[in-house]
Amino acid sequence: MRVKNVSVPLDIIIKKLNEEAKQEIFEKVFLEEDTIPLTAEEKQEIIKLAEQELKNRETISWPFGK
Repeated sequence: MRVKNVSVPLDIIIKKLNEEAKQEIFEKVFLEEDTIPLTAEEKQEIIKLAEQELKNRETISWPFGK
């Protein structure tokens, strides 16, 4: 049996999905469960980095937005 790969832009598929399907994809693909909580230092470092990225306009929009 031959296999053929086809490239399809993801945004075309995403636009056709309902919100429930988008949420399911997000949870399965992008979310990880971490059982070890962050230390205070790790939290501060993440906040500092996020604020710097926002200030430098380095953030990106989530593609599922309306």
